[in-house]
Amino acid sequence: MAINILELLDFAQSRRGYVRGSMNNGTGLSVGNTQALASVYAQALTDNDILQFALTLEHLEDTMYREMLAANILTGKELTYFQNFGAAEAAHVKALTDTLNSLGQTPNAELDDYAFPAFDSRMAILNFAKTAEDIGVGAYQGAAAAITNKDILAAAGSIVQVEARHAAIVNLLLGQTPVPAATTSSLTVEQVLAKVNPILGQ
Repeated sequence: MAINILELLDFAQSRRGYVRGSMNNGTGLSVGNTQALASVYAQALTDNDILQFALTLEHLEDTMYREMLAANILTGKELTYFQNFGAAEAAHVKALTDTLNSLGQTPNAELDDYAFPAFDSRMAILNFAKTAEDIGVGAYQGAAAAITNKDILAAAGSIVQVEARHAAIVNLLLGQTPVPAATTSSLTVEQVLAKVNPILGQ
């Protein structure tokens, strides 16, 4: 399946409005707000916007894995995998935070609370980890088209590879095909907002 470059660019441009909404007033764009979306498409996405949005997602995943591990449900190789996943997400948070600080930006902070489901069973943990990792892969892929700094693009590429490997392992743990297709699609604006905003409590 060919990658739709226009779709990637549209998704990337939309991130500016989402990140600004999250930073300025704590509210994301409404999926039904077509006027706001049209305005977003007319704006240019900056590398700083992409870094801030990536940090927002990494904070979410970092906190998610800490809470999953704190539930003390996973054992054996699954526990080891999730400990490694959590360490990777914490490293991503630090790398993005350090990069934003070096650019003179104030990094997005971790939220006090996330609207995670109850991590009260193995399947609840695995299913939500799959959802979060799939969102991360789709979001990084979509935003990549708008990155202008090659060093930042290379860093984002290295992170998305790790996210994709996490997703593949979680698929295996769920008894699913680890790599279900030869290519992946970027998520649409509506899909990202529908999945991320409720987790962020918006």
